[in-house]
Amino acid sequence: MAEIDSADGNCADQRIVNSLLAELGLGPLDTTPRTYGGRHRNWAGTTVSGTGVFVKRIVPGTLEADRRIRRLIALESADWVPVPRPRCLGWDPKTGLLVYELVTPARDGRQLADDDDFDETIADRMGRLVAKLHDAASPPWLDVSSPRLPPLGEMDALPLEVYRNACAAELELWRLLQKDEALIAALRHLSAIPETLHTPTHCDLRLDQFVIDGSDVQLVDWDELRLADPARDIGAFVGEWLFRSTLGIAPPDAAPDHGAIVARGAARFAAVRPLILSFWQAYREIRREPDTDLGRRSTAFAGWHQLDRVLAAAEGQSRLLPVERAAAGIGRALVLDPGRFAATLGLTI
Repeated sequence: MAEIDSADGNCADQRIVNSLLAELGLGPLDTTPRTYGGRHRNWAGTTVSGTGVFVKRIVPGTLEADRRIRRLIALESADWVPVPRPRCLGWDPKTGLLVYELVTPARDGRQLADDDDFDETIADRMGRLVAKLHDAASPPWLDVSSPRLPPLGEMDALPLEVYRNACAAELELWRLLQKDEALIAALRHLSAIPETLHTPTHCDLRLDQFVIDGSDVQLVDWDELRLADPARDIGAFVGEWLFRSTLGIAPPDAAPDHGAIVARGAARFAAVRPLILSFWQAYREIRREPDTDLGRRSTAFAGWHQLDRVLAAAEGQSRLLPVERAAAGIGRALVLDPGRFAATLGLTI
């Protein structure tokens, strides 16, 4: 996670954090905490007792936030640890605060990728970790509701609040998506696989959800955990690398040169494909009896991941950039015809 300005560390929220830390017997933070980018407010530092902590706050009060909090508390209240994750030290459902043991020194998968330190060995470890999660027995408390993504309701019409808060680039992309009947039908089909294929699934798997400390890999941010299609997690991992390679095919505002763009895109993807292969081969080695359609569905979810990343990138922009349109086009192709591209991505069984 990229560290951001922590000037707001002395705000009222920190008093709430210190109050919970004191209640847990850890004592307040002894220095100004670090904060990181992400969906939720967070603080990282050391308490006066010498305990390194990472504190996350999911502000309660909305249906989605309350569900996230309940999922995390259910997970941390149970004796269910299929794969390594940071130890939870306590929580407060009223404030939405959760306290975790700080993993340090460590880097996440996105930092490794940005620093060109992400190799096939790390991809192998991640593939094995995800396979163990998908093979785990499903506990009775596991959420069985449908994942929030892809947002099929928004494919018909945006909620008024979403529309009001959307910028021009986001609305531009939504117009493209909502007019694409073939894409919408494919996404609905992808989201409706039989429940017999569902496994415990992270459902928010990005490179920065993997925390690497030496040879140890831990998985964080479990608030979307549920019983779902395991192809979601595999597709997200593959989609991360595909999106990263697509974004670098041309400068954002460069005049389109189809031949040069295709050549550069092919070269960039060829450089990351071994990482996908290493992840997938390790996953298949560990996973007990994956269904024969898993690679094809994972390809389709890798396609959805492109659209999801473009939506995120469009936030705050006045228009979609050409390279973002290219990523959306690649994503559409994968969703519509995943069987054609599964081998290209390396997802064959």
